[in-house]
Amino acid sequence: MCSRCGPCLEELPWLARNSRVTKRLAESVTRLCQFLALKHAATFFRLSWDQVKTIDKTSLTQRLGQVDLTGVEVIAMDEFALHKGHRYATVIVDPRSKRVLWVGREHTRDSIRPFFELLGEGRKLLKGVVMDMNAAYEQEVRYHCPQARIVYDLFHVVAKYGWEVIGRVWVDEANRVRQDRRARNVIKNLLWLLLRNRENLRNEEGRDRLE
Repeated sequence: MCSRCGPCLEELPWLARNSRVTKRLAESVTRLCQFLALKHAATFFRLSWDQVKTIDKTSLTQRLGQVDLTGVEVIAMDEFALHKGHRYATVIVDPRSKRVLWVGREHTRDSIRPFFELLGEGRKLLKGVVMDMNAAYEQEVRYHCPQARIVYDLFHVVAKYGWEVIGRVWVDEANRVRQDRRARNVIKNLLWLLLRNRENLRNEEGRDRLE
């Protein structure tokens, strides 16, 4: 305590500002987080999960900086599983540069809104958005970027057609012959055969069953 200046703080080269761990320890935690989950890194160093998360996030921000969203004209968005139990997150990428632009929890309309707010005036430059057939994604994109063309990715188009069209026909045909147990069993056992390309059938038996 200085009688003229009041409280004084001494700069410590081995301790970052407002940090409760030394720079050396933070660097060690950061290196380990590149190979282990945060939980395991926290156990190894006897730190809390929140401490390790803060250290890792600070390091990533310093090394990578903020994502540059300037000039982005096309984006692709998709959901991915966080872990078992149907909990999902959303990732948005630039398919041209193959850069990850943004990651958010859940796959709802509200969960992707922060990305468009971060994009700001750049929303007007978007020409196309690639996505699966998630209605929430589509509604938010049309609200913020009405000029952008929405493109459904082929995998989900084929998957949706396979189940909602071919699958519907398969169920209807099985119900149509419900009085004939043998015919109904034949149809019920043919779903995966119906979903395959005809040219990929390996033998005559498969082609005959399909007919």
